[in-house]
Amino acid sequence: MSLILGFRVHLLAEDIAINDQVARFDISKNVSMLFGTILVIHDWPDSEALNQQLAELLLSRERSADKQGMHRSNAGGWQSAGNLINWPDASVQELKRRIETVVFNLTDQLIRDDGRQRQFRLLIDAWGNINRSGDYNVVHTHPNCMWSGCYYVTPGSPDTSIPQNGLLELLDPREAANYIQIRNTILDGREFVENRPGRMLLWPSWMKHMVHPYIGTGERISIAYNVNVIEEQPPG
Repeated sequence: MSLILGFRVHLLAEDIAINDQVARFDISKNVSMLFGTILVIHDWPDSEALNQQLAELLLSRERSADKQGMHRSNAGGWQSAGNLINWPDASVQELKRRIETVVFNLTDQLIRDDGRQRQFRLLIDAWGNINRSGDYNVVHTHPNCMWSGCYYVTPGSPDTSIPQNGLLELLDPREAANYIQIRNTILDGREFVENRPGRMLLWPSWMKHMVHPYIGTGERISIAYNVNVIEEQPPG
């Protein structure tokens, strides 16, 4: 018996005669997402001034002696060195505070309470990305760290007629997930994230991801980062 999905499950026309025989119940009480993958998306409010400062800082660095940039996953575009988090600029230190806030809140959510007081510190490295028309990032992961993420500074002016223009795509890590052919459901195996200024993302560093080619005018500017969470052992 074939089914199609709508707001509710409906039988195809040829099976409509037995539609009343399908028992309805709240299946959400019986469903769990086994081996789910964590993705944090947090939109920081009141980010206009910070984003302007970060954009000016990165564009200035690009024009300076760093203009050659680094070459990691980027095809075209410019990437700063990975020491951005140590720059003394106030805008970078505010970005660091935001990263720490998100990671510590996630860590607190994940900990199993055993009655002990625990302390953690973070090791963070970060780098700026400037993409212009035609630039993109190939599929990659970030080794030797626990979490990876990015912060969106400016989206540029992408051509809206091009699907997934300049969007981050997170790839389903389950090897055979694409065997399930139910399009436009949470089983789809592809996740795209809008480049919204002030948006901060965090995901496991082993998850493959890419940035689709940016086609448009202006600069698509983001800051990528890696985080290791180190637990401090109590004295003695």
